[in-house]
Amino acid sequence: MTTPDIARGLGKRDLVSVKAIQLSASNGWESQFGAWDGSYVRNTREAARRAYREANIADPVEDIDMTEVHDCFSITELVTMEDLGLCAEGRAAFDILDGKFDRAGALPCQTDGGLKCFGHPVGASGLRMAYEIYTQLSGRAGERQLPLVDFGLTHNLGGAPFNSVAAVSILGRLN
Repeated sequence: MTTPDIARGLGKRDLVSVKAIQLSASNGWESQFGAWDGSYVRNTREAARRAYREANIADPVEDIDMTEVHDCFSITELVTMEDLGLCAEGRAAFDILDGKFDRAGALPCQTDGGLKCFGHPVGASGLRMAYEIYTQLSGRAGERQLPLVDFGLTHNLGGAPFNSVAAVSILGRLN
């Protein structure tokens, strides 16, 4: 990783840029007073909102070309897609069944098989996700290569949903 100017000075082309990195940490409020129903992760929503603003993403469904999300459990992926605003609340299961997040779908997710495919490498999962987005953006994903990727999103989650940290990163081609 380096600045665009240094990369260009080294003769590098087709550069990939980190457009946004946002974190959100919970103080555990969700577990108090029975106010949280467990159907969403507030930190993911907050980190996504900030990342979209930082990367000038107006409509993530239209502007994001692929995702790598923290799919430690099947339900986590469903909740995450809704929390990221990639589908309407309560619609993630239907969007998955309709193929929206398939490799050939409108918004491919987990083109490399996802977190569990790699044995859930705690501490390394975020880097692995960023690498998959990078390989797609740079056209180096081999058999997994998607036809057109200009922006990719990664999502990571640590801790319990009611007391956690969420990270959302957006990578894109450097113009």
